[in-house]
Amino acid sequence: MRIYRLLLIALSPLLAAYILGQSIRAKSPRYFRQRLGFGYNQLPENSLWFHCASVGEVITLLPLLKDLHRKNPALKFIITSNTVTGGKIITQQNLDYLFHSYLPFDWVSAIKRFINKTKPASLFIMETEIWPNLFSVCHDNGIAIHMINARLSSKTTTAKPWIKALLKTALSKVSSISARSEEDALSYAQLGADKNIISTAGNLKFTSVLDEQQTTAENDFSVEREYVLVASTHENEEAQIYRHWKKLNRDELLIIAPRHPERAGSIIRQLSCRELAQRSKHESISKTTEVFLLDTVGELKNYFARAKLVIMGGSFVPVGGHNILEPARYRRAIITGPYMENFRQELALMKKQEAIMQLASVEALTAALKKLLDEKESRETLQNNSSQLTGQAEKILQKYTDIIQAAS
Repeated sequence: MRIYRLLLIALSPLLAAYILGQSIRAKSPRYFRQRLGFGYNQLPENSLWFHCASVGEVITLLPLLKDLHRKNPALKFIITSNTVTGGKIITQQNLDYLFHSYLPFDWVSAIKRFINKTKPASLFIMETEIWPNLFSVCHDNGIAIHMINARLSSKTTTAKPWIKALLKTALSKVSSISARSEEDALSYAQLGADKNIISTAGNLKFTSVLDEQQTTAENDFSVEREYVLVASTHENEEAQIYRHWKKLNRDELLIIAPRHPERAGSIIRQLSCRELAQRSKHESISKTTEVFLLDTVGELKNYFARAKLVIMGGSFVPVGGHNILEPARYRRAIITGPYMENFRQELALMKKQEAIMQLASVEALTAALKKLLDEKESRETLQNNSSQLTGQAEKILQKYTDIIQAAS
């Protein structure tokens, strides 16, 4: 811990400069202030504190918080995130019991300022965020730390010995770890967490099929044409998918929703599309528009609802995939690629239910698109099989609700 803290102090000028750059890029002065440990006046005291790294964790958490609030309307929640996009999702909920802040970076002084201002009742970490100083300061201030939907990446489990030793020290401050799978529970035990505090509660991402409320009611852009939605794409993925789409010469519109909307300019240059409309510029869709770029935050679910077919990004490039249960909520036919390491459980469940088509490579995309778009029966089979996912999701939601209530 001493070496870690000295390293953070030495790197503080560079880290502060990086945070400032992110703040300027996002046009969010609040991001800079709160990451440095200032500007928490609007946050309530004695609330339950949940930390989510970014968008995916926020979306996974929301059904749980809504269920907790239904059962206890007096509860208020502070949700911290590391990213601006994660914060926007929370703000767009427009719910008076949800409060957003950016997580102070892992400097002891910044964390102390946050805790002194908010006095949280307890901290719930979503999935895999382990910050040594954060855990140490919370523990020293009597704030119980609980990890929910806990998972560990292969990068963590194969890290250098000194990093694993640091993480083991951090985990010694944790009160409970509710892992999403037996495999993840074992990984935490192997990392050095106390076996007595580890349990398996199931994958909270499954509960996203239960929450049919849109992220935002705002949907002032009406898409009259049938469309195929390519969701949560990453660098070099849009161009690959578009290349195969062009081979089909379809009448449907192709909607591309990048995971990081700030990449819009780069995507437009890579596609070299003759007829492209951009959502952020409120450009209209005509009969000749080939691609609609959904380069906004918080609207994706609105477009899931009416898509003829959904291609999930992050899976045709080695990113590890994204939450395929989100489009399944709307009973959409879904195609995914080979890179689904981060969502193995979700993929296995949906393949078992025959509710998704996974391709071995992007080269198989042309034939898969043609089959599902031309054969209504094949498309509807995938859609109908998605409805079988809700039973397991309800059990997992109840389990996590019980865990939070018991720990509060």
